[in-house]
Amino acid sequence: MNSIIYETEDRTIKVIDLRKEYTDYKEDIPYAIVTNLSEEKLKAVLGNELKQYSPYVILSRAMYKAMRNSFLNDERERLRNIKYHDAFALDAAMCLVNELADPALICESLYTMDCILNRIRELPKKVGPRVYKRYVVGFTIKEIAEQENTNIWVILKSIERAMPDIHDIFVEMEVVA
Repeated sequence: MNSIIYETEDRTIKVIDLRKEYTDYKEDIPYAIVTNLSEEKLKAVLGNELKQYSPYVILSRAMYKAMRNSFLNDERERLRNIKYHDAFALDAAMCLVNELADPALICESLYTMDCILNRIRELPKKVGPRVYKRYVVGFTIKEIAEQENTNIWVILKSIERAMPDIHDIFVEMEVVA
């Protein structure tokens, strides 16, 4: 920003030429004065020197800081674009793209998975928790039987009988046909 055309020694007042600050600036107010002083105090400090910058708009130091940060960010983006933009990039359709890496698809799949797991847990009797423990948590049939203090065959038959219901859940959630 080479648009600062005047600055006091104590750096409390800066005058910015808005035509240098912004390309193609054609407004009636050519200058911005950066200060936290009121207009009366500004006139008292600069006196007649202020007349050469009239008309002007007064910006607080916080407004100028935001303006400066915006300029620096724009400049960084411009340089980043120069350094890393590939003007001859391959068309995305020509490249192999991992469609599963799409954030929207990931969010949708997480939502779908949550819905499926909730429906499995709601299956009647002890079937839902058994299926959940077996296929989501990863317990073996034997471990589930030990946890429930029952026979392995009871757990196995219970999970086998639940498979059509689980298939229906996956069909309803449009995960399988």
